[in-house]
Formats: sequence, structure tokens, C-alpha cells
Amino acid sequence: MGSSTDWNTDTPHILKFYKNLLGIIGLWVLDDKNVFSRIRWFISTIVEMSTLITMSLEMIRHCNGHEDAMDAFLLCLSSITSMVKLLLHRVYWRQKFILMESVIHDWTYVKNSHSRDIMIKYARIGKLGSSIFLYIGYASIIFVVSTFVFANIDLSSEKQIFNETYQRKLMLATYCVFGKYTSSFANSAIEALQFVQIVVNVISQCGNDGFFFDLTMHMCGQFAILQMNFTELGCEEFSYRTKLNILLKRHYHLIYLSHYLERAFTLVILAQLLMSVLVLCVEGFLLLLSLEINDTFAAAKHSIYIVALLVQLFLYCLAGQTLEFQSEELAYAIYKSPWYTFDLSMMKNLPLIILRAVNPQQLTAGKFVAINLMTFKEILKASASYLSVLRVMIKT
Repeated sequence: MGSSTDWNTDTPHILKFYKNLLGIIGLWVLDDKNVFSRIRWFISTIVEMSTLITMSLEMIRHCNGHEDAMDAFLLCLSSITSMVKLLLHRVYWRQKFILMESVIHDWTYVKNSHSRDIMIKYARIGKLGSSIFLYIGYASIIFVVSTFVFANIDLSSEKQIFNETYQRKLMLATYCVFGKYTSSFANSAIEALQFVQIVVNVISQCGNDGFFFDLTMHMCGQFAILQMNFTELGCEEFSYRTKLNILLKRHYHLIYLSHYLERAFTLVILAQLLMSVLVLCVEGFLLLLSLEINDTFAAAKHSIYIVALLVQLFLYCLAGQTLEFQSEELAYAIYKSPWYTFDLSMMKNLPLIILRAVNPQQLTAGKFVAINLMTFKEILKASASYLSVLRVMIKT
């Protein structure tokens, strides 16, 4: 389906990375009707479901201590969010496909150098945000794998001194489920499975988040271009009435695309928001406990996790805030146009146009709350209040 759409020289720089990354787990929109893409998506869903089941069993049995049970609980929450993103991709693939067609069309038929400069500016912002998402994912893979390797090396060296057998550490805390397997082949199979589970979770989470951020920034760039066109209205030789009609149709089209963007990602944002808030509370509690017992390594681990969650949540809110700001600024750009040179009938229509533009396009979490910097501030305030109460309770 993607091959039927022509790409110019700029388009691959914007989309080829996501085509290769999301294509690994079958989430690339333009290949959605490809049989092999659907097979990869199905396998990824099964892998993520296996993570959810094993983490749930580990959390219920907690046969290896409360710390592993808590790690299993956090991984269970992450798996639920990843499953939501995988399943909702199939539900809203048509909306995403329309958005992708619009992105390709915008880059293919960009009209002038000023518009292209604006698109490149927002593409760089989108690439920066998506890179942060992916760096968080890569860092989590490196942390889990390195901890697994060093833990087994240290354990092996220590046990060999005393000629004792030892149980290998696992990448994921699934000792209740896989702890009974001691053969080298079984351990290798379990480690390979868990590595695949981690990779699928990271791509589903961070790859999907980066793709969402890039799409939103592209939409913001289109609103910025529309603002520039309204401001320059009347500077061309042909009739401003014709140009105004073109710009009004473009504005309506962007509103239409914004509704598709919100519809495609509103439940994903809701799942991400609920998971982030819940994990922030749990990680904050574990951080306070680690500080209370002077466990420096655990405190550092929980602090890094909290910072990564806040960065992820901030980028979501930043995307929503930028879209809201750029769509709302369109009303001011219309007012800055040379409306005083228009005829009387066009002047009478301008207030209605401004009235439609003054209502910003918003991204919401399940239609319940708008995602912007105000929401991020409220989450920070609520989390700080919760941690303050917990700190007092722990010390008393």
C-alpha cells in the first residue's frame, strides 16, 4: 500500500527510520495490509502477551522476595501499556494511514522554500523528541542486559571458588515460572525469549511514542505554514478572495486531520497517562524506602526510572501543548492579515473565520483530560503531594 505513494528526496529522511523500526513488529502503517507485516504484528502481540502472563504469575506467587515481585508488577504495567498500543494499532490503522498519506503529500508537494523551512524546523523538533523516546528505550535494554551479564559473572565466580552450583540470574524476574529449569539449553531458551520480550516492549512503547510525537510536530508545522499564508494574504497578484478560499479549505482539512490524530491516539495516551501516574507513585514509594534503609543502588535505579517516566510524560504533554498553541495562534494570524483591504462582504465573514480558529485543536487522554503542560504541572503537584505524605508516614 505504501508503494503506491510517491516519495520525494525529503520524505525518506522523515519516514524511513520509522518504516524500518516499526516494521520489525508490524506497526508500520503503510505496510498494514501486507501479510508478513500482519504476521510480525501477531507474533509481537503473542510475545507481549507472554510477558504479561509470566509477570502476572511472578507477581502473584512472589516466591523470590518482595523486590522481585515489585519489579514484576512494574513490568506487568509496562506490558499492559505495550499490549494496548499493539492492539489499538489495528483498531485505528485507517486514521493513521490517512495521516501518513497527508504527511507524504505535504513533503512531496511543498510549495515554496519558506514552507519547506518551517516543515524542516518542526521535523527536527519531532526527530529530537522521538530520539529521546528511543534513547530511553535503548538505555533500558542496555541496563537490563548489562545487569544480567555482570550478575551472572559475579555469581559464577563466587560459586566456583566454593565448588558450588548456582542458579543463573534472569533478565526479567520470572524465577517462580522458570526457576525450576536448570539445564543450559533451557536457560539459553529462556534468556533468548526474555531478550525478545524486552525488545518488543521497547519498540512498541518508545517507537510508537516517537512516531506519535513526530506526527504531531508535522501537524504543528502545517498550522505554522497556514499562519504564514494568512499573514501574507493579499501580497500575491491573483485575487485575495481566491487565495482566502484556498486557505479556508486548508484550515478545514487540518482540523479534519487533527481530529483523526486525536482519535487514533487518545486511548493510547490514556493508557500511557494511567500507567505513568501509577508507576510514579510506586517508584516514589520504593525510592523513599530505599533512602530510608540507605540502599544507594536501589535509590539510584528508582530515581532514574522516575526521571525517564517524567521525560516521557513531558514529551506527550509538550506535543499536545504545541498543537494547541499553533492551532490557536491561527486566529491572531488571520487578524494580522491585510483584512482592511478586503471588500465589505469579506470583512463580515472574517469574525466567523476567527471564531472557528480561536478554538484550539487538543489532544486528550480518552476524551477525559487535555494533554498539555498544565496537565503535566498538575501531575507533578499531585505526585509531590503524594510523596510528601508517604515520607511523613514512613518516618513516623
